Amino acid sequence: MVSTSDSPAGRPLNPLRWHSLAAVCLLVGLVWVVSDGFVIAIPAIGRAVGGSTDALAWVVNGFSLVAGMAAFFGRLGDLTGNRRVVVAGSAILVVGSVVGGLADTPHELILARVLQGIGGTAIFTCSLSVLSLQFPASERPRALSIKSSVSWAAGGLAVLVFAVLLELLGWKATFWGAIPIALLGLVLVATTTPEFHERTADSKLDLAGALILTAAFLMVSYTLFESDEVPVVRLALMVAIAALLFGLFAFVESRSADPLIPLSIWRQPTFTGAIVAAFIFNGVMMGMLYLLALYLQTVGGLGAVDTAKVLIGATIAVIITNPVGALLARRGRFLLPVVAGMLLIALGCTGVLLGIKGDSNAVILGGLIVLGTAVGIQTTPVATLQVSSAGAKKGTASGVVAITFGLSTAMGIALATAIMQNVAIGSLQGATSSHQLEGVAHQELLSILSGIRPMSDLSSAGQQVLTAAFDKGAMMTSAIFAVLALLGAVVALKTLRDIILHES
Repeated sequence: MVSTSDSPAGRPLNPLRWHSLAAVCLLVGLVWVVSDGFVIAIPAIGRAVGGSTDALAWVVNGFSLVAGMAAFFGRLGDLTGNRRVVVAGSAILVVGSVVGGLADTPHELILARVLQGIGGTAIFTCSLSVLSLQFPASERPRALSIKSSVSWAAGGLAVLVFAVLLELLGWKATFWGAIPIALLGLVLVATTTPEFHERTADSKLDLAGALILTAAFLMVSYTLFESDEVPVVRLALMVAIAALLFGLFAFVESRSADPLIPLSIWRQPTFTGAIVAAFIFNGVMMGMLYLLALYLQTVGGLGAVDTAKVLIGATIAVIITNPVGALLARRGRFLLPVVAGMLLIALGCTGVLLGIKGDSNAVILGGLIVLGTAVGIQTTPVATLQVSSAGAKKGTASGVVAITFGLSTAMGIALATAIMQNVAIGSLQGATSSHQLEGVAHQELLSILSGIRPMSDLSSAGQQVLTAAFDKGAMMTSAIFAVLALLGAVVALKTLRDIILHES
């Protein structure tokens, strides 16, 4: 059952709102490009600047690890204006791209990606607020559907674009190429979009809450990345610290007169269910794309362009099936696409697993197409629920949505990396033919997965042992992600039966 509370906010319609949508889509598309396309460049970057597998994973995840700032940007948009935050985010993204184009070490690249991530988080968060506040309820699903299609198309095409740039101009071109697009988007948004905010007299900026939340997210990611190397006691301590930080955040927010994230929104089952669904499907998709971008190049022996051709199958499926999800959202059907999407995610992960087991890129592509189909039918219904069911300011709700996107991306990549590394090392340690690895430390062998050293460094027998270990890691990752999707279907069934929307 869906019930709707329609309360017009009295804002005049922007006659340029569809032009504004196009400008916003340009910037959001760029955010997805620099976020998702970067995975294809990791082997080339590993060969150029070196660094451990974990360090290169931090380079990828540096973009998403500032997701805790999304709620801060959402509240900042409510207080000072959402367009202003989008424009500022574009400028910060330009600075990060310059730093990346000049970088020569993993640490400089991590800094560049963090700066890009701060700018991208500001854009992603407040662009959602701009669209939610700019379009009336009757037009909002269509606008969100267009934004979602552009986003996923940009993310998927980015892999192919990055692959071409890598072969023609080198990996630094992936940074320099973002600068003119960011500047163009900045100008277009500034000239087509009016200022939007939902400031009240008692509104305040909860900086302490933002810092604590960001620290908690960083601790969780660090724990996942280091899980294959640290002793059990230290690992338990790291988990405890992350839990304490989240507990401290809840404590601070419960006593704040104007909290960064009102804890009351989590008492809205519809909002909670939509957030969980988005967390799972985005985390699984990003984790699988990251893992396969490495696996297909370093284990499968494909070039960057051929790898991109396999991965882009998921994006094409998203674009084709997204209108189905948008149609269901316009008709008030939300539970069906979310539950069906979760089941399809489990099926897609299973397909990837079978493709790896059977050494078939065609079957892996089939699994990715199913994954893309799942995301396509879920994206617009889930986005509509997220921005319309929180019962809070759009900036606050958008901040939580952006946190979900960033955190799920970071957690998906970190979890895929952790599972892959732990299973691979366990397999190598138990291999009866481990002498064929010629005395190379098991941890060092993981650098082959990141492209830092070539597989050809090993004998043919050693390559077979290592490939089998990587296969087990990739298959276990796929299996665990499939189980997470099934759990997501259960959560959706429990939380999205009686849907309540607050339209404005």
